[in-house]
Amino acid sequence: MRCCFGRLRRSFAVSAAFVATLVVIFAGCGGGGGTGANNPSTPTRGTTVLVQDAFSGAPVPNASIRIGSQNFTTNNNGSVNASLPTGSYQLEVSKSGYVTFQTQVACFDGAQIPVKLTPNLSPVTEETFQQFSEQAFAAVEGLRDAITAVQTANENTTQNVLALFESSSNAFVATLGNFGKLSPTKIGRSRGLLDFLSNWLSVTKVAQNTEQMRQLKQRLLNGEDVPEIDAWLANHPFQGARSVRELREMYPGAEEPMLERLFAVYQTQNPSSNFNRAMDGAKDIWTSQFPSIWEGPKNLIGWAIDKVWNGAGKVIITTYDYAKLVLEGKEQIAWLWDKAKSQLILAKVKNNEPVTLPQSTFDIVISNGKAHRPTIVTDYQINSGTQTLAITPEPISITPIGFNAYVGQFSATFDETNNLGTCRFTVNLSIKVEVPTDGRQTGNMIVNGTWSAQVIALAPGVTNIEPSSGTYTFQNVKDEVEIVYDPNSRPIVVQGSLMNTWSNAAAGVGIVGEISGSRINADVVFVPRFGPFMPTHTKSVTLNRQ
Repeated sequence: MRCCFGRLRRSFAVSAAFVATLVVIFAGCGGGGGTGANNPSTPTRGTTVLVQDAFSGAPVPNASIRIGSQNFTTNNNGSVNASLPTGSYQLEVSKSGYVTFQTQVACFDGAQIPVKLTPNLSPVTEETFQQFSEQAFAAVEGLRDAITAVQTANENTTQNVLALFESSSNAFVATLGNFGKLSPTKIGRSRGLLDFLSNWLSVTKVAQNTEQMRQLKQRLLNGEDVPEIDAWLANHPFQGARSVRELREMYPGAEEPMLERLFAVYQTQNPSSNFNRAMDGAKDIWTSQFPSIWEGPKNLIGWAIDKVWNGAGKVIITTYDYAKLVLEGKEQIAWLWDKAKSQLILAKVKNNEPVTLPQSTFDIVISNGKAHRPTIVTDYQINSGTQTLAITPEPISITPIGFNAYVGQFSATFDETNNLGTCRFTVNLSIKVEVPTDGRQTGNMIVNGTWSAQVIALAPGVTNIEPSSGTYTFQNVKDEVEIVYDPNSRPIVVQGSLMNTWSNAAAGVGIVGEISGSRINADVVFVPRFGPFMPTHTKSVTLNRQ
């Protein structure tokens, strides 16, 4: 063992050199920083625009806001306060990495305009299926919240529930449509299961009627004739007005806020409105928020399963070798498609915990984290009572012949403070080391998972640090590691590192560990570069042989 520990000491020196190397590399990577300069203070009255990520709900700072001919930039809270004369304006919200959002809005003192901005979506693959399934679930839940906001709006509502619905609908349509483009060369067995999303009439109804609703609102706020609303007002007066013209005359110079509130009421109370036609599609999408024996899925307009199905059962999804399946502490997402009824259920499920589902026959796709392929189950019958669905996920990266694979989990949350402020880092990584069995001196390290950074405090005099938040994914990032052998040709030490870069960040992972039988006892170092922050975090990790 003296030889082993001597080599380990040299390996730790290599690890220190690795950290130093990353510091040099990251120093040249550029990135955002803090500044003591501040923009002129914005007024606290007027119209407030709040921009959030459609999937995470996090504020979107430094988004460009154009209201009419005036330009603004969101602060670290993702908001802008704009003093504008009361009236109708074209709103445009944009930021690099996101889909631009446009709509017509009424601006007035106290107006609140929430916008859910949709990130640009890359194609769904085996490696990203878990991530995009989580985003799909978030988009569906976001649309549910927006529907509730529209349905509960009244004549005194100051929140622009229509902009919230339009932007949430855009995220929903984009995300589910993205799953309809699954490449059969990537996930061939899912073809015929999720590709229905590309032309499913329910999604089409939501998309088309949201766009038609946006166009009708623009005509109304721009002073054009809207005979369909006049026809409805004739029998359903609003504020005593039986036509749009009467309502405008009742509020000269300040009619836009009342027109916008009228539009929300018209959309919810008129059975043939675009909103209610969109709800005819939304009723076919269900989510299960509470994977327990007491709760069942509900659709986007609040129905329970007995409105469509006769009875329910309980399903326990059991994932074999679960201890070796790294899910980063997140739930699996189950897509359940009832072909006979054209109903889709998205359910969050946890290993060995029952989830209540309707009695029917489903095609099912289950996400299995970032390191395993989604599991496909066809024509699965759910009956009354409790039943178990056993699955064995297939790893995306198969260990090559002639190697032993060791897998461990690196999870940590830590803060880094410098002269500009404090940033919080959250890391969840699956680390796989492949050790050769034939005496070769090089093996492999593969890293999957995510890390995120969030600026949580600014130093005195500092008003802004960019970027202020971000989440980044390792997807089968691979590099060689060195294997050290003892005099009897037994592998005793593994050491090495890898690095990955993104548009505004970078991160490196280094490992040095002692190979002992069926495990590797390692020190893993994680070095991110995020704006002006570049901490080093080391943690002991045990990697178990698969």
